[in-house]
Amino acid sequence: MTIFLIILAALLMIPGIIAIAFMLPGVPYLFIIALIYGFIDHFNRLSLKELAVLGVLAVISIIVDQSAGLIAARYGGARGKTFLYGIAGAIVGTFMLPLFGGFIGLFIGIIIGELIRKRSHAEAIKAATAGVIGSITGITINIFIGVVFLTLFLVFVIR
Repeated sequence: MTIFLIILAALLMIPGIIAIAFMLPGVPYLFIIALIYGFIDHFNRLSLKELAVLGVLAVISIIVDQSAGLIAARYGGARGKTFLYGIAGAIVGTFMLPLFGGFIGLFIGIIIGELIRKRSHAEAIKAATAGVIGSITGITINIFIGVVFLTLFLVFVIR
């Protein structure tokens, strides 16, 4: 039964890692799977201390998720309410075009925000491009965090 639960939990975590590539919160999903595994196993193989380590990874992932694109957009020149337009655009874009709509929406949202601020088209495109590059960087970091999470989970429960 224990081996079955470990395999099941690991298999359920794989879609979470894949979801990260689509701007979805995959690492918190992995944490929920680990938490459910811990409850089912009565925390025999996964201690609360180990679960806390996995929780820290999930929190780091959330911070990276929420800040990477916005920090890059700021570096690209975006300011003020532009960030809200970028976030709104990413959310709307994700619902309209689930695969890459988040990137497109983020890009368009930042451009709209910058044009409302009376910035030139070139400055708006620069800020939007930086925001998308930051988001891609954040996704790459989160995929790495997701793989580390899964690896640690397996190390914790298999020993």
